[in-house]
Amino acid sequence: MSKNLVKRTIAGYRKVNKINAAENRTLLEHLSIEEARKIFDDIHQKADDWKKHGGNVRALEKRRIESKVKGRKIFIRLAKKQGLL
Repeated sequence: MSKNLVKRTIAGYRKVNKINAAENRTLLEHLSIEEARKIFDDIHQKADDWKKHGGNVRALEKRRIESKVKGRKIFIRLAKKQGLL
């Protein structure tokens, strides 16, 4: 991978991170206490369910990595379509 490509990729990630942060701020500004509590409870319920079914950390990590790789492939395809790569 070329140095220039790495720099452009990192710059792209910075832009995406800024957009995501802005979207998150907008969402959180309008989130009620009840909505926040529901999200919190849902996350913990999913974690409890995961633990009840064995809590296999390796399987969870494998799925996380697969998801990251899939996202990277999508990002690269989009960058190519836009002539960035």
